[in-house]
Amino acid sequence: MKTYFDTGVFLKLYTPEPESEAVQRFVLRRRSPIRITSLHLSEATSALKLKCFRGEGSERESNAAIADIEADLHARVLVRLTCDWEEVWNLGRFLSEHHAARIGTGTLDVLHVACARLLGYREFMTTDSRQKACAKAAGLKAISP
Repeated sequence: MKTYFDTGVFLKLYTPEPESEAVQRFVLRRRSPIRITSLHLSEATSALKLKCFRGEGSERESNAAIADIEADLHARVLVRLTCDWEEVWNLGRFLSEHHAARIGTGTLDVLHVACARLLGYREFMTTDSRQKACAKAAGLKAISP
């Protein structure tokens, strides 16, 4: 089964964080490329640079993680998928209208859930309880690392 990784989970493959080892084991068991979108790449770059701003990592570490992501894209360990972003935004808005007040999900959370649905995923991995609830509400099997 294809699993959609939220950016927070995806980044655990490139930075030492709680649950990094669990995510790595999961990926190794599945033995298939990790599929990502431009949303992952943009959010990952921002998150890595924010780590520098917050004093949680150095610029060198951030740049090394970004370079590792680029190398994995080139080696096809990561496969970049394209989305119809108009459809993603429309489904994201629908999910927000129907679930955000009850669940408390933010824009990026619903956009990832919308991407997963529109790309045909059935399984969604996240460590965020609100995003997990949104994924379930959208008909996805939500799992943790």
